[in-house]
Amino acid sequence: MRILNLRIPPFIMVLTIMFLLITLFTSLSPLLFPIDLGATDLGARLIPPSFLDGGKPQNFLGTDHLGRDFMIRLFYGTKNSLLVALGSLLIATFVGTVLGVLAGLYKGPFDTIVSFLTDVKLSVPSIIIAIVCAAVFGSGKWILVLIIGLTGYPTFTRLVRGQTIQLKEANFMECSRALGASKMRILFEHVFTNISSPLIVHATMRFSSFILLESSLSFLGIGIQPPDVSLGLLVSAGRNYLINSWWLSIAPSVVIVVIVVLVSLIGDWLRDVLDPKYKNS
Repeated sequence: MRILNLRIPPFIMVLTIMFLLITLFTSLSPLLFPIDLGATDLGARLIPPSFLDGGKPQNFLGTDHLGRDFMIRLFYGTKNSLLVALGSLLIATFVGTVLGVLAGLYKGPFDTIVSFLTDVKLSVPSIIIAIVCAAVFGSGKWILVLIIGLTGYPTFTRLVRGQTIQLKEANFMECSRALGASKMRILFEHVFTNISSPLIVHATMRFSSFILLESSLSFLGIGIQPPDVSLGLLVSAGRNYLINSWWLSIAPSVVIVVIVVLVSLIGDWLRDVLDPKYKNS
């Protein structure tokens, strides 16, 4: 099978379908399982999964410490984590691409300022900046998207700036300028077209780090707040019950690992086929 002139191996196709099914199914969880996330049933708390002794068929993954169906909450948590990661990725990609292209095309004070701010940001761990921002501005879902997105843009800026500087000196760019092509036409027809492949690869690789960052912030209690739920929040809430109710932390941890591994393997394959350095090695 070929998409965008790329031959996709069956293994990668399976991984892609798995990730799309996870994304689709969890995105539909409010329609499939319309529940009140804040509702509790203390009489049914800490019921084991249905495949363990004492479990009930209607609660496949059991219940949490407040008697809520854990599988449904896991679906909601996965949806929120993916939503935050995807929204953050779109913001980081847009901001980083715009700044990188402008810095690469227009050398001078603007490029110096952008490069300096990028180096400063890259010298400080993203989670520290995210913790400070979340403590100052709050930890709502959309605020979290904005914080993670704005802490993740510098790697996109550095990548796009370097690619743009190389393209600016290319012969076909000189020919386009000599033929009277406008700056906007050069920007869309040459720059964006040629940086799209490395940008797609980098975005895919960064998606995993955004999932982990969101999970870390929610685990620390400064991410998504109850009664809403995320994967990191589920792991955090279940850590007090690891001895007798281990599934409360293990299940969301497994989901995080599966998503990160799926996206990382797909990103590795995209890098191999789209990046000339790896393609020719």
